[in-house]
Amino acid sequence: MGMQTVSFWFWLAALAPLAILFYLLTGRHWKVSKAAPVGFLLAVIVAVAVFGASPSMVFLLTLKGIWQALIIIYVVVPALFLYLVAKEAGTFEVLRRDLLAYTPNDLLHVLAFGWAFATFLQGITGFGVPSLVTAPLMVAMGVTPFWAVVITLVGHSWASTFGTLSVAWEGLTAVTQMPNPAATAAIAAFMLLLVNYINGFAIAWFFGRWRAVREALPAVITIGSIQGLGQFFLAPRAPELSNLLPGAVALGAVLVLAKSPWYQKPTGVTNSPVMQPGIAGGPGPQSPRGMGLGLAMLPYVILIVLILGVRLIAPLQNLFSAIQLGFPFPRMETSRGFVIEAVNAYRPFRPLTHAGTFLLAGALVTFAVFRRRGDIEAGGMARILKQTVKTSLPAAIAFLTLLPLTKVMEGSGQTLVLALGIAGFAPPLVYAFMSSMVGMLGAFMTSSNLSSNILFGSLQQSTAVTLGLPQTVILAAQTAGAAVGNVFAPGNVLMAASATGIQEQTGKIIRLTTKYVLLTASLVGVIALLGAWFAV
Repeated sequence: MGMQTVSFWFWLAALAPLAILFYLLTGRHWKVSKAAPVGFLLAVIVAVAVFGASPSMVFLLTLKGIWQALIIIYVVVPALFLYLVAKEAGTFEVLRRDLLAYTPNDLLHVLAFGWAFATFLQGITGFGVPSLVTAPLMVAMGVTPFWAVVITLVGHSWASTFGTLSVAWEGLTAVTQMPNPAATAAIAAFMLLLVNYINGFAIAWFFGRWRAVREALPAVITIGSIQGLGQFFLAPRAPELSNLLPGAVALGAVLVLAKSPWYQKPTGVTNSPVMQPGIAGGPGPQSPRGMGLGLAMLPYVILIVLILGVRLIAPLQNLFSAIQLGFPFPRMETSRGFVIEAVNAYRPFRPLTHAGTFLLAGALVTFAVFRRRGDIEAGGMARILKQTVKTSLPAAIAFLTLLPLTKVMEGSGQTLVLALGIAGFAPPLVYAFMSSMVGMLGAFMTSSNLSSNILFGSLQQSTAVTLGLPQTVILAAQTAGAAVGNVFAPGNVLMAASATGIQEQTGKIIRLTTKYVLLTASLVGVIALLGAWFAV
């Protein structure tokens, strides 16, 4: 399917399912569980009537989406279970009390968890875990659930390219023939360095506008420089460690900042919209049964140890990864010639290395420890399971519709046509600017930097060659744009909102983060344009 085959009306038809979904979520304030079926139905109609997909093809694509949704649900439910175990044991009260004792500055608390800690988690695991773990922690610190979700999504988004041991970067290199991978990694890391600074200042802006930005300046410069410059230096040399190592160092820097004169007093921002009224800055309750900060952090220490133990020990990783479950799908083709090749095992599920298993194991060990200590009373497991099911069920239903929508659009060619339309009607330098938007679109559709890179990486490279643009710059903008797009992807927003029990506010979160995403993706586009200008 070449660029010349994409007419405006054809492109508009491909846009329709996304447009109606976005409108219903942000304009009509519908819940995802209600809006996603409408978008899915329209995607099916467009796939059959406009793109020539057969009913059997749509059925198989829907099955792909359901399978992918089940894998994601297996992350959401254990994460919620872990949160409820920790809540039942009273760990969040201890965390808040001891954090206030270490530093009373709520602005630094928000930056430390919503930005630095979430980035560190992205460095080792990804797959939604940073939001699922960090957002509930921030609520426990006194942050409103809405802002806990927004800040967490913004805070760790920049790390999605080289986080998770650089899996998204590896995906991009796998589908392209980069003429200079080291240079591409360096350019991408530079773009993400600037995005990271923006993220830090954006979180401060959310907290208290200009006054908070001024107060946060030492922390943002320190944390952002360690994270971003560390990644910039390591990405061309050791991409798999370029986010993880600086992220760990940045966490240490947070402890130093907490004892500095800048943050040894309460924040100067009063009545921050981010903090729950009557909680911010106040003393926390006494810890249950003499629980200290170390024990209160036990759920997350166990989680990190499990993840690092498997992912960083290659023999163990290889052994556990060998156990997998996947289903074969046949070759599919639309009447317009768009082909989906056959696969022996689509999106194989590896239970022993899956983030959901780490979360579930951590939750069960945590429950056993706290139950033995008496922090969780008799009947605690029943209460936790009941609340887990009640809270996660609406999110599960939404995922089971949202993911099939994206697979039908992707499999029938609608997603590719959207990107081809941008590429086909833009002059070279304009396309250089828009290249980040293509990556952003892929992340919005798939809720994944990796999937966006796989979906559009080859297209971006071939377009760069056709238009005479530097491949290094365009491919870097692709993955940097995808990182930014993760912030407002409906799947990511729904996951984070589910962990804090505010699924009904998904549309509101998307509406707010859209402004941030478009602004930041445009900055990446400007860098790509300047890079292309000087290269040409």
